[in-house]
Amino acid sequence: MEGEPSEGSAAHSEAEWRKATVAGEKALLRPDLPESVTSLLNPATGLCIRISRGRYEETPVIVLGDQPEDFALAQLSHQVHGSTVWMPWDELHWHQVSAVQQRLGGHLQESVRVTSASLAPDALRARMDACWDSRGWVMNDPAEEHRPYEITAPADLSTPGRSLVVLSSAWDQPKPIPVEESQDGSLTASLRMQPEVPAGLDSARHRWQVCLTAPHPLPPHRCLFAKALLAPKQNEYETFVRTADGGITYWSHRWDFVPAGASLAGSLAGPRLSWPSLTAVLSTAAEPHLVQPSPAGKRARVAQRLLGSRTELEDMAATERWELLRHWLPGPERETLPEHGWWELKTGAALSWTGIAACQALAWSLEDRRAQVDVWTAQGVLRRGLVLGCASCPIYEFYPLDEIRQHYACRRCGSSNVLEQQRWKLPLEEPQWYYELHPAVAELLTNDGNYPLLATRHLRSQAPARSALVTEEFELVDQGEAYVEFDFAVATLDALYVGEAKKRNALAANAKATKRELNKLLEGSRQLGATHLVLATAAPAWKETMLAAAKEQVHGDLRAGKSTPQIVLLTALGTTPALTMLDGSPFAVE
Repeated sequence: MEGEPSEGSAAHSEAEWRKATVAGEKALLRPDLPESVTSLLNPATGLCIRISRGRYEETPVIVLGDQPEDFALAQLSHQVHGSTVWMPWDELHWHQVSAVQQRLGGHLQESVRVTSASLAPDALRARMDACWDSRGWVMNDPAEEHRPYEITAPADLSTPGRSLVVLSSAWDQPKPIPVEESQDGSLTASLRMQPEVPAGLDSARHRWQVCLTAPHPLPPHRCLFAKALLAPKQNEYETFVRTADGGITYWSHRWDFVPAGASLAGSLAGPRLSWPSLTAVLSTAAEPHLVQPSPAGKRARVAQRLLGSRTELEDMAATERWELLRHWLPGPERETLPEHGWWELKTGAALSWTGIAACQALAWSLEDRRAQVDVWTAQGVLRRGLVLGCASCPIYEFYPLDEIRQHYACRRCGSSNVLEQQRWKLPLEEPQWYYELHPAVAELLTNDGNYPLLATRHLRSQAPARSALVTEEFELVDQGEAYVEFDFAVATLDALYVGEAKKRNALAANAKATKRELNKLLEGSRQLGATHLVLATAAPAWKETMLAAAKEQVHGDLRAGKSTPQIVLLTALGTTPALTMLDGSPFAVE
């Protein structure tokens, strides 16, 4: 502490101490100190402020006990978890707890965590129960009342989210930096960073960190430091580079050789940085194994390229547009179309506008549906053309508009044909346009590729994850053979999620196969350094046998000393998706 009271100052009475402790935040430090004095642990002492990001349902913390270790625990909890008050007296009244809880942002109906460094859990509970029972006259049945507090060990205190302490006078300096985007989505700074001294600092006496952020989040991964974050030919010993707060952080001063009398530009670091794509992050993490897109992942990439972005592909999977495209596949949807609305070909089905207009269960007007077909043909999702026959085979085939000529060769036998009335499918005066679905999109539909898309769409819809990086299905390869597949990966500012998405509510057909599949997924997650393994299903819930197998596998891995990612369950894809932890408690994306 700084600034102890001057000699002769009157000590505060116990009543004043108690009153000051629940009066405001300063009382947590020491209520008998002057107003102008702050603790060394308070960021304001260093002219800094704290920024809290990504916190969810923060629960207030009350620390009981009058020992020095209790004061230290309250100080530490206040710095790390926030919303903490130290209440050191033996006689505790519920109105004091309520006042503290309301001041910390809580409500009487919500829970408060109670902990102590000097008191055992039984003593803590007895003290809080006595406080609760002495709260006065109540109307409810005591047996039915929920006690709004929980006894928590100091080691179990945890608050999701991040706290960042920054210089209060010059911590945010918006500055555009030109970048180059590579084919895989990585970003590289085109120029070296301009050395800069924040206001109020002296480059000769002070050291600081520079953090550059971009709409390209980087998770706090073990592989993201030094060379992985530097542009090619950049000296990796110029400064210490790492990920922090969703961006790239480096030390202000050069670490390599700096001659005596160097200028400011020569003494400050200015590296060329690179924000690797999620694919590059996974590849670096998996070394010496390889990461490569699976066949399904390649099809998703093609569809993404046609539509323009992953977001567009996810939105298509979540809307009636996906159901419209399913009419190109064999099944009950296509059987409802009129006789001349579609034509089965060797290469697949082709639908006419008559068939598209007749598609059922679509809340689209014909004008909107017509506009969507035009957009898809411009993108290449659908190909407009004619269904023409051959005079020699004879067989009908789909011929895209770009291939139609007055004289055309049969795709089957190669015979030359003339574009005339005898060659088109129906006895009409003029041929009718048909629409063929792109093969990659058709396979994506056939293999239920919408479920991974729905899973990543829901993960990205969570508020802190809206700028997340996403990659499609990929494989981990060892000695030329794929040993595990993941349907998707999502990177946020705080976590790396890998996942498996299923239509059914089980990973495999039987217990043995389920255990084998879980082993592969968990081992692959460890190989990639993933923080979470997401198991997604279109069913309302996973099978209890699958959940039991997952819990048993996690416990076994922990007993064996293996690092295990947190398993997250995503259910009801396509209807009312919900995220929970393996024990059934709610989960929020970090």
